[in-house]
Amino acid sequence: MDTRNQVKQYIDIAWRRKWWVVVPLVAGTVISLYLYWSLPKLYRAATTILVIRQSVPDDIVRSAVTMRIEERMKSLKIQVLSRTYLEKVAREIGLIDDTADEARKERVCDQLNASVQLDWDKRDNSWFRIMVHDRDPERAAKVANRLAEMFIDQNSQSRSNQASALVSQFDVWLQSAESKLETRDHEISQFKTQNLYELPEQEQSALQLMSTSQNRVTQLSSDIQVKSDRLSILRSDEKAKRLAAAASGLNVLGDDPDSRALAQLERELNDLLVSYTDENPLVRRKRDQIAQFKTLHPTVAVAKASGEPQESPEVRRLELEVRSLEKDRDREVARVEEQRQRIAKMPARAQQLAGLTRDYEMLKKEYDRTVGQKSEAMRSFDLEQAKKGEQFQIQDAARPSARPYEPQLFQLLLMGLATGLGVGVGMAALLEFLDQSVRGEEQFADLFPDVPILGSIPNLIASAPVKPHAKKSRVKKAAAGAVALLAVLGGFFA
Repeated sequence: MDTRNQVKQYIDIAWRRKWWVVVPLVAGTVISLYLYWSLPKLYRAATTILVIRQSVPDDIVRSAVTMRIEERMKSLKIQVLSRTYLEKVAREIGLIDDTADEARKERVCDQLNASVQLDWDKRDNSWFRIMVHDRDPERAAKVANRLAEMFIDQNSQSRSNQASALVSQFDVWLQSAESKLETRDHEISQFKTQNLYELPEQEQSALQLMSTSQNRVTQLSSDIQVKSDRLSILRSDEKAKRLAAAASGLNVLGDDPDSRALAQLERELNDLLVSYTDENPLVRRKRDQIAQFKTLHPTVAVAKASGEPQESPEVRRLELEVRSLEKDRDREVARVEEQRQRIAKMPARAQQLAGLTRDYEMLKKEYDRTVGQKSEAMRSFDLEQAKKGEQFQIQDAARPSARPYEPQLFQLLLMGLATGLGVGVGMAALLEFLDQSVRGEEQFADLFPDVPILGSIPNLIASAPVKPHAKKSRVKKAAAGAVALLAVLGGFFA
């Protein structure tokens, strides 16, 4: 069978079974219209919220809120559809009251949860929308607007709380850093006070003092040597004079052996003073012997004091000067040794001070960094308080809708037409499959290819004259089909 005959066959089948297709199609349209008028109407209210970026550039004031807009968009659904939000909105719009039990509260919150839908910009997160479906258009608008207001307020409060918490945390860190810095500063000050002359910066001064003391020691040693030589010469002269006097028979001290013993001790002392100072152990021991001898022989001491010739004033003056110079030299020697010990301790003190100073510098840098970060956190907190940071703003508030969102007439009509057409075509195909009638020479030839066709009888109904009542019946059928077609087209366009 060629394509033309096949198409003609399908057309014949459609015309023959037209009422089995038209009636379900009309019935589906009518049922769709009935469902549209009988089903409860749901109205949708939507609130569009824009994401306003921070008005101050990030390089001037960095935001203290670390949660990115993408993360907040992910948490949007959890916050808006939370039990806390939904129960608060239900109380405000009067769906539940203070006397409602827990089951009533849970049921109302579940209904609100099912009626709320969220949508946002998937590309750059520049907006999001809260949509609410409800039978009451005004209630739907109230719920959408209230959820948007609560989310915006919660976001602003959350950002402000985060900035405030960050400032408080920086205060704690700053106090800790300041306490550590003060402790280390006190340790450094105490260390410098305890080792004032052993610090590295005192090295030049210590070297100068030690050089000055060494020069002073050299000068004093030279002066002592000169005066000691002079003293030795004077004592030698006086000793020679006394010996000459003794040799000539002049006995100044008399023949008393105790007096001669005391005189001998004193001469030995004078001989020692020529070579040693008063601090020498030999000199001290000799003076102790003289003092002990005078204690045991007081009369000899008196006689000696009255009869023995005393040393000349020049000798006594030189002795005093030598003793004074020796004390000065000992003092300068002690200073030199003291400065030498200080200089020897300076490397160790420098290492200790370097450790303390290094820790101090690290603490100082940490303190300065914390101060700078706290200043940035304070500026960020001021921005959040002034609502100049990243904020949400309602662009289009929800309004009560005058047209229901569900059910939609167009969708119901399409569903009705598709269902009716499917049922009609299916029934027509089933009837055509069950009908075993042979229609046309081509179909007979296909069914019985071995039987020759000798002739065919034309369609008697088509060729016979149409009776008046049959003609009227055909007109009625055509009119009914036209009415049904107009009803379907009218419902479709409606």
